Amino acid sequence: MKRVCIVRQKYWPNKNVVRNAEALVSQGYEVDVIALREKGEKRQETIRGVNVYRLPLAFHRGSLLRYIFQYCAFFFLFAWKLSRLSLKKRYDVVEIDNMPDFLVFSTIFPRLLGTKVILYLYENMPELFASTFKKGPNHIGTKLLRLMERLSAGYAHHVIVADGPLYKRVLESHGVPSEKITVVLNVPDDQIFDSKSPPTPKGDDGFRLITHSTILKRYGVQTLIRAMPLLLKDIPELKVDVLGDGDYRPELEKLARELGVAEHIHFTGWVSFKGVPSFIAQADIGVVSMIDDVGLPNKLFEYFALGKPCVASALPSLTYTFDDNYMLFYRPDDEKGLAAQITELYRSPEKRAYLGSNGQAFYRNCDWQITKHEYLNVYEELLT
Repeated sequence: MKRVCIVRQKYWPNKNVVRNAEALVSQGYEVDVIALREKGEKRQETIRGVNVYRLPLAFHRGSLLRYIFQYCAFFFLFAWKLSRLSLKKRYDVVEIDNMPDFLVFSTIFPRLLGTKVILYLYENMPELFASTFKKGPNHIGTKLLRLMERLSAGYAHHVIVADGPLYKRVLESHGVPSEKITVVLNVPDDQIFDSKSPPTPKGDDGFRLITHSTILKRYGVQTLIRAMPLLLKDIPELKVDVLGDGDYRPELEKLARELGVAEHIHFTGWVSFKGVPSFIAQADIGVVSMIDDVGLPNKLFEYFALGKPCVASALPSLTYTFDDNYMLFYRPDDEKGLAAQITELYRSPEKRAYLGSNGQAFYRNCDWQITKHEYLNVYEELLT
């Protein structure tokens, strides 16, 4: 039996990594996971065939220095745990899921023992740094992270990219061989977002928008709230569901009150990913209002899966992958442009149906039952 260890500097279960790990188990791999541990969680347990080892660490957002301290602490503890397990289990493959990219170097000891190393880039770390800390492309921090990205990708035996074909081209331009990179789109779990058996659709309770994610400034929910006074002139029955929680939520709630639109916006708080489809089913339009380009958002594919038309900010990763046959675009952080596109779809049920149908067709050609084979093929080729 082939042995695999997945290292993820997040808590377990994590929806996409759980799906990947279980796909490996279904193919006969023995799968271990090293992750963070929240209060009250077990240090070690087996869940649905996956052996989970949790380290006594918690992640907190904060200043740049806090991030640096946490990442360094995580690196050494993960490297220590991985090395101990490698002596006992002699893994065939270790998969490192970013962030941070340099966590891949925690595999030095198992690699010396002959283990193959996969770097799974869920997020574009240089772009995310620039977005979070408002730094430009020429800032020393952004440049260092680009260098680390190249070194990390060069060190790994194979690189998996979740953020779409544009990020693959970026890595290729940095000197990473094309044959060493595989794009595995970050599509949702099709057992939860089932395009063939969607949840019961909305009733006749007005026109409804939805957006969901961790509530951070870079995801641009404030643009949607600023668009509300314009939208309500044409759509007085408009309602908005904002799913999720995060550091920026108080600012958004304050903005909604100041603009006099709070009664039209429902901040749900945290919702389990199994509960998200029922909210999407009640919506007329999904809104992807990111301000900064940090890759293809998972929620876009969730809207596609359930046949919902989308309005999205025209960021390079989106416009490179899709055209206006799949969604309507507007200039990032432009509430007037966002309002105009939503109003156009409100007035045209035919256009909503057209976009929703095209998006769902796109999703069905890359849903998890198809995409998982691209993921599993990386392992098969490395071990052949």
